[in-house]
Amino acid sequence: MKYIQYIIIALISIGTTSAQNVGDAVRYSDLSPIGTARTVGVGGSFGAMGGDFSVVGINPAGIAEYRIGEFTITPSIENAKSDAYFVADGSKSKRTNSSFLLDNISFIGATNPKESSWKTSNWAVGFSKLTSFSKNVSIAGETEGSITERFVERANGFTLENLDGFEAGPAYDAGAIFLDAGGNYVTDFKDDDNVTKSQSIDQNGSINELSISWAGNYDDKLNVGLSFGIPFVSYSETKRYNEGIVDGEFSNDLQYIENLTTSGVGANFKLGLQYKAYRQLRIGVALHSPSWYSLNDDYSTKLNYKYATAQENYNESGQSPDGSFKYGLTTPWKVVGSIGSIYKIGDIKGFVNADVEFLDYTNNEYDFTSNSNDPNEGAYAQEVNMNIDEQLGTATNYRLGTELAYNALRLRAGYTISTSAFISETKTNNSWSAGLGYRADKFFIDMAYKRSSVHQGYNPYVVLDQVDRDPLAIIDTNYGRMVATVGFKF
Repeated sequence: MKYIQYIIIALISIGTTSAQNVGDAVRYSDLSPIGTARTVGVGGSFGAMGGDFSVVGINPAGIAEYRIGEFTITPSIENAKSDAYFVADGSKSKRTNSSFLLDNISFIGATNPKESSWKTSNWAVGFSKLTSFSKNVSIAGETEGSITERFVERANGFTLENLDGFEAGPAYDAGAIFLDAGGNYVTDFKDDDNVTKSQSIDQNGSINELSISWAGNYDDKLNVGLSFGIPFVSYSETKRYNEGIVDGEFSNDLQYIENLTTSGVGANFKLGLQYKAYRQLRIGVALHSPSWYSLNDDYSTKLNYKYATAQENYNESGQSPDGSFKYGLTTPWKVVGSIGSIYKIGDIKGFVNADVEFLDYTNNEYDFTSNSNDPNEGAYAQEVNMNIDEQLGTATNYRLGTELAYNALRLRAGYTISTSAFISETKTNNSWSAGLGYRADKFFIDMAYKRSSVHQGYNPYVVLDQVDRDPLAIIDTNYGRMVATVGFKF
């Protein structure tokens, strides 16, 4: 087990609620196609194919394959099951949550110019879900150390009037840290205490994109496509951390709550080409621009602390102000190369397609001065962008999918291999999918199921001067997604 990789991931996963970090950049740039059930069924591998709206998110040139118009709508149900444990304890906690989602709604208008080398000139307008953030996690166990060590570290060197308002300040107000006779910040916890601790993490939201696309087919050989996208970000997270100790007649209990809501809008574009080398072979290439986001974080924290002895009982709380911060984020460019083949064996028709996707996560870049003249914000942006360059790298993702058609019936299967954004992470995340469909002259229905898993390291808190005391946890999440698309042709 590569603990160093988990520590690096953990370092970017926690901290002051208001801090934009490397993990946030990955969250908004590590996206995978969802879309219609047809595309999900083939594992998102559709870059050299056409005839499905979701190709807009991979290679918009595929829209040129339409000869008649189409309307689709795609609801889905996602189930996320998380197993989590502290490495020093090993006791697993399980949580499951299910979400009902709308993944796609689209309209495609097809025209067939007469007496022209352009065989089609098609427009598409649609809504697509780029990613879902829904996940619930619980971690519980007993490890050495306390989160109050972090609060002391955050308070050191500052007077009471200058304590930060989101960690050290609420901790002092609640009595979780205090000044001793020598004027040093201390806590009720001892260095060698084994502390019972737990945390629940509730995440919700998604990135949804409104896209407007055009594609045309030239001389039945070359498809050209262009898509303009407006992604909308909605993300919320609530973390509830608890710890306590019972030692004879003394007991204490601490609860630290962090709330974060992120919202915003962006813009991007995609260019695509598809070439029919000969009847059975198709080649595609697409370029995805960065998404240029304008985001806003609203955040707050609260800390409750109580202790009891034979002589006294103490119960106080500290509350942060309501924080808000606007900033910009630019995500990486992406290149998608595809090759596909259409085949026929007796009464069975079908295709097989392979996509290779490349992106460089170091091209993520924050701009904290877009709505601020504070020079400290510019300096902090440089620091975070430097962390991005140091911790992230390039990623190459592979998708393979196939579809079989027999009369009006369709069978599909797909497999995806995704590499991590973090240079320290060598393990890949894999997913598989399967689907079926029925196609009539003016109506069709498709269904698909996708199974994927994510393995990650996480720390509820980090003590920068004593990293070996951080409560390292492992979170394994298995996702299951059932998708159904209903479509009408006209």
